[in-house]
Amino acid sequence: MLSIRDKDILIQIVKRCDRVMDKVTNINQKDFESDKDIEEVVCFNLFQIGELANGLTDEVTNEYNKIPWKQIKGMRNRIVHRYDTIDIEIIWNTANESIPKLKKYCEDILKQ
Repeated sequence: MLSIRDKDILIQIVKRCDRVMDKVTNINQKDFESDKDIEEVVCFNLFQIGELANGLTDEVTNEYNKIPWKQIKGMRNRIVHRYDTIDIEIIWNTANESIPKLKKYCEDILKQ
């Protein structure tokens, strides 16, 4: 059973996923790469997702291990500490491929 804290964190992750998905819907990669405002909003929310994931208990990350929590936290660190070396294609792919999966997975956990 999820603790209240873990449940709150998962809800916040879902909200951040929504924010990322809202920003990349209906644009292509070229437009994304040329719009620094959208890029920064997406990176900020990816950073926040990593920060939130870091707050989940080990019980949750061990039990619900179909998501690479460690990599999510690692992306947070990369965005924060090495922002100027981020590969924007990785950010684009993460926003379009990984974030929808993360959102669904977190929603499934919350439904249990």
